Amino acid sequence: MAVDVNNNIRFSASGVSTVTPGGVNYNKRSTPPMPQEMPADDIFMLQAMAESKAEKKANSQANWNKAGVIAQVGIAVAFLTTAALGILAAVGLKKFGKGGAASQANEELKALTKVNLKWEDFAKEKTVAPLDSKTTAKSLKKAFDNIISNRGLSDDAKKWGGVKNNIDIMYLYGHGGTGKTYVAKQFAQETGSQFTCIKYPDLGSPYKDAASMRISSCFDEIINAANAQKDKKIVVCIDEIDAVMRKVPDGQHGAEEVAKSRAAVLTGLDKLREKCSNVTVIATSNYHPKNGIVDPIALRRFNNKIEVPLPKKEQIEALLEMYLKDVGAIDKSKFYKSSEFKNFAKKLERNGYSNGEVELIAKEAGKIFGSSLKKVSDSDLKKHPFKIKYLEEAMKMNGEAASKTNKLMDVSKKGSDTAKDPGEIKLNFFQKLALLFSKWK
Repeated sequence: MAVDVNNNIRFSASGVSTVTPGGVNYNKRSTPPMPQEMPADDIFMLQAMAESKAEKKANSQANWNKAGVIAQVGIAVAFLTTAALGILAAVGLKKFGKGGAASQANEELKALTKVNLKWEDFAKEKTVAPLDSKTTAKSLKKAFDNIISNRGLSDDAKKWGGVKNNIDIMYLYGHGGTGKTYVAKQFAQETGSQFTCIKYPDLGSPYKDAASMRISSCFDEIINAANAQKDKKIVVCIDEIDAVMRKVPDGQHGAEEVAKSRAAVLTGLDKLREKCSNVTVIATSNYHPKNGIVDPIALRRFNNKIEVPLPKKEQIEALLEMYLKDVGAIDKSKFYKSSEFKNFAKKLERNGYSNGEVELIAKEAGKIFGSSLKKVSDSDLKKHPFKIKYLEEAMKMNGEAASKTNKLMDVSKKGSDTAKDPGEIKLNFFQKLALLFSKWK
């Protein structure tokens, strides 16, 4: 009987064992037969190899577990650090100093919203004509006189007349070039006030909400200046305020920013009423308050709406004389009293030329006259006096008056949101013809 172990060991009938080398199969892999003299060693060696492999696998798994724990700890530390830095940045701790990101952002914000006002005193510098000058419209002078006179009343007279100490907020409107800003300077000089002018276009900004913040900052600076000098009067001129007073339809580009800027202006005016009694606000605009373009709700903040009209003949004469004062070739005793000069001034009035346009005509006439003297010797200068023809030529060069095509002051056009003036008188054809004839007369 023979017993076969892995088909290698057989017992013969004589009891002597023999070994027949054969292939060994471990994990379904066949290996070549081992030498006959090392059958036992092969088994132990394979067992040692298997144990070594199992030990390496266990060590590798342990290392991976340690790496996972370290990675999780690192992620947790990084998350906590980031969260802590975010909280510190939001709180804006001062210990980071001026070089910190939060401090730098605050400085940039201040630069975007800070407005430095320039204050002038025209009472000391004679750069502005007095309010009673011939260059000022009589209707405008009368309106200003009423405002100034109320300020000179005693306490008993104010109580008797029911006059309150509210600050004056004026809305000066008129054609472009009528000198609205200049009139504000005249008022400041007449009342002995410090003067500052805010040009609204300079407050604009391409950054969101920056314009409204600059407006708020500007009003805060005015309030601080007024409260620091309560014994002094202050006149604040807001030039071209119609930039934020116009009605902008919802959804139109920029409507939201205009609405915020308008709200900032109106809030600033309310603050001035509450906190200051020595400030006068004069806003200028090219829009008539009744043409339906300017927001009527915003206009309620202005207790005085005063028109700066186009100059009349007497004003034009005074303006031309003022702007031609440096021309030595003009005989003042004759030229300004001549019928030619007076007829020219009347022609400018009839065609609706503004103060600014009269100034341009006078200066351009001086240039034209100067060019005619290029080949004239100094000894012959007196033979070339200034003549009215130079003013006529300058008027042709400047063209038609801007008031002829300006619709901003039109209050009777169709489609206006505001009703016509109830006091407006309708004229028939013959009445209009008679009126036209009287203007030409």
